[in-house]
Amino acid sequence: MLYKCKMLPALLLLLLVGGCANPSWTTAGKIVPPVYNVCPLEGKWSVIEELGSEGYSGAANREAETDSLQFSREIAVLGNNVWSQPTYKIKKVNSTDYLMTRYIVLDSYLASINQEVDVVTVFADSNYLGEFMKIDDATVISFVQNKVLLLHKVADHADDPLSVANLHAADVHQYKNTGTSGIFVGLKIPSNNDYIYKTVWIAADDKKLRPVLSRNDIYFPRRSGFWELRVKSGLNQAGAELSAHNVAIKDAAGIDDDVSATTASPGAQSIVVDYISNDYVIVESTDGGTDKLQVLPVDKLSSPIGIKVSDLLGDAGLAAYHSAREQALQILPSQEIILIDGDVNQDNFGLTRKNGHWHLQGRINYQRDGTPGSMDFNINFVPPANLVFYDTLYLSWQSIKDRVPNALDAFTSPNRDIAVIKTTSKLYFFGISGEQLDSVPLGEIELKAGASIIMAEWATGLYVDDWEKTFLAHGAGKV
Repeated sequence: MLYKCKMLPALLLLLLVGGCANPSWTTAGKIVPPVYNVCPLEGKWSVIEELGSEGYSGAANREAETDSLQFSREIAVLGNNVWSQPTYKIKKVNSTDYLMTRYIVLDSYLASINQEVDVVTVFADSNYLGEFMKIDDATVISFVQNKVLLLHKVADHADDPLSVANLHAADVHQYKNTGTSGIFVGLKIPSNNDYIYKTVWIAADDKKLRPVLSRNDIYFPRRSGFWELRVKSGLNQAGAELSAHNVAIKDAAGIDDDVSATTASPGAQSIVVDYISNDYVIVESTDGGTDKLQVLPVDKLSSPIGIKVSDLLGDAGLAAYHSAREQALQILPSQEIILIDGDVNQDNFGLTRKNGHWHLQGRINYQRDGTPGSMDFNINFVPPANLVFYDTLYLSWQSIKDRVPNALDAFTSPNRDIAVIKTTSKLYFFGISGEQLDSVPLGEIELKAGASIIMAEWATGLYVDDWEKTFLAHGAGKV
C-alpha cells in the first residue's frame, strides 16, 4: 500500500509534463501549407537566345530589352528594371500542353521538351511581370513582355538588394511603365445590309484609363510598321475589294502591290472580314450566292485561292480538319443535298470566337432544292502561332460571367492588369486584381447591335506610347 502511494505523485507529474506537449495524434490529418524559404528562381540568369515571340510587342524590329535577370525574396531585376518585394506563384504543368496554350511556335528546342515542369509566375506591386518555365535547376524559359527567352543560371544568389537598387535607381520609375497596357480592337459593325469597320484604342496606366481613341477602317501592327485594311463593298458595284497598305507610305500607287497595297476578289459580290492578325486576314466572300471562308496573306490579298489547311496547320491539322469535315458531312441529309464544293483546294476554313478564345472552324457549301446553303463545323486543333499570336485569357470564364453576367467575349492583357469585356451593346474596360475583375469598370463605350470583334492586338510597357502616338498621327480621335 505504501508503494502505491509513492507511485501516485510520480504518475501525476508525468501527466502534467505530457500535457505541455502536443501528442502526435493531435496533428494527424492537418494540412500544413509549404513554406518556401528560398525563392523558386533564386539567383542570376543570363539570356542565351530568343526562342520566339508571343505576338507583336511594339515597333518593328525592336530588340528585347531584358539581357539579364535576378531574383530573390527581396528583389526582381529584369535588365535595367528593378522591383522590390516580388511574389512568386508555382504550378505544375506538362511542358508541351503549356506551350501550346501560349500559341508558341515549337522550334526544335521547345519540341524536344515533353515533361512535367514548374511554371513560376512573378508579381510585384500587383503587376504581372512574367512567367518562367523551369526545365531544370539551371535552365529556364521565360515569357516576359511577349518575348520567349532561354535563360541559363550564372550565379546561385542575386546581388545585394541595396546595391542593386542604388545602381538602377534612375530606371525604377521607367520600369513602372510595364504596368501600362494598350489594345487595338477591330470592330465589324452592321450597316445597311453590309458592314463598316472601325479600330478602337484602349490603354491604361496602372489601371487608370487613358482617353479612348477611334478611327475608321482597320489599323493594325505588323513587323514592317502599322498598316491599314480597307473593305469596299461590291453590292452596288462591279465587285468587292479588300486592300491593305503601310500607313507610312502616303502614295502607294507606284509601289509593288505585293508589298504595300493589294486587292482581293474583284469579282466577288461581297467580302466580309471575320479576323485579322499581323500577317493574315480571314474573309467570308460571297459569289453566286455561295459564302466561302478564306485565309488570305496580307501581302497577297489578290490571291483567288485561300491558304490551304495543310500549308497553315501541317499534317496533324489537316488530319483534324478531314476528320471534323467527315463527321459534319454525316449530319447532312445526303438524299436532299448536292455539294457545290468538295473543297478540293482545302481552303474553306477560318476562325470563330467562343468563351474568350479563337477556334478553328471549317465550312461545307451545299445546295438544297436549288438554294445555296452552308454548314460550319469545329476543327479540334489549336490555331498556330503565326495565325493567332496571343490569345491567353488569364481569368476563368465563370469569374468573368460572375462580374458581367451578359458577357459575350473577353480579352486580358499580357500584363494581367486590364481586361476588355464585350456584351451585346457595350465594351467594358476593367482592371484586374489577382484572378478577378475589379468591382467597378474603368470605363465603357457603346456598341451597335450585331457588332463583333475581329482583331485584338496588345501592346505593353514602353510600346503603348508608340502605338498611341502613331494612331493619333493617322486620323484617330477621342471617342
